[in-house]
Amino acid sequence: MVLIDASTRWSHVCLLSTRNVAFARLLAQIIKLRAQFPDNPIKTIRLDNAGEFHSQAFKNYCMSIGITIEHSVPHVHTQNGLA
Repeated sequence: MVLIDASTRWSHVCLLSTRNVAFARLLAQIIKLRAQFPDNPIKTIRLDNAGEFHSQAFKNYCMSIGITIEHSVPHVHTQNGLA
């Protein structure tokens, strides 16, 4: 899983043993970034349409801390300008 910050072009690669751990790794990275940069809130997360990112628990967590979730349109690769 590759995480890219759109404003700074910072990238982070998370090696996943299975797709089941993607949700936990993404949450851990969000918590880490919020603790490391408290003055720079995460406003939006753009994800592909993979099934591991469609859980209601993840959506509820993001909504509770003020993060908007965007999903790209399937098979339209031009929407993802960074990766």
